[in-house]
Amino acid sequence: MKYYVKQKVFSLRDKFKVLDESQNELYQVAGKFMSIQNKLELLNMDGSQVLNSKKQILSILPKYFIHTPHGDQVAEIARKFAFKPKFIVQVGHEELKVEGSILGHSFVIFNGDREVASIQKKIISWGDTYEINIEDETNKELYLFIVIIIDQVIHESKNHSRGFNN
Repeated sequence: MKYYVKQKVFSLRDKFKVLDESQNELYQVAGKFMSIQNKLELLNMDGSQVLNSKKQILSILPKYFIHTPHGDQVAEIARKFAFKPKFIVQVGHEELKVEGSILGHSFVIFNGDREVASIQKKIISWGDTYEINIEDETNKELYLFIVIIIDQVIHESKNHSRGFNN
């Protein structure tokens, strides 16, 4: 199934909306703008939390932890040192691999050799817009949140390379 993630351009908070193929709003994402830990929350449209994340502060490469509203850790995302963006996502005993394009505009999430999700950034749009195709609907919320966190990491690394501090 296809989903769309849209980020608002001018906002004092990181805000995203997740839409289905018919452009119905399914989820919203709220984050603390310029927070040290880059805290993000995936919320149902009624405002109830589905997942949340925090960035590990002291780490050479970005590392994020995804938790349930009750504080149980469900995944860990770690960026790998590589020319193209690469991430390892630990979900329980499974290790997912995320491979990105050179510019960070598209990603594929693999569970072993099986593609479980793909992400494509829309180049011509107001704000950041991503089209996400999820093959494994049982983990759709987790995959959607992984995409948003990866986008956060890519934006953060671009800002640091330009001399800005997130």
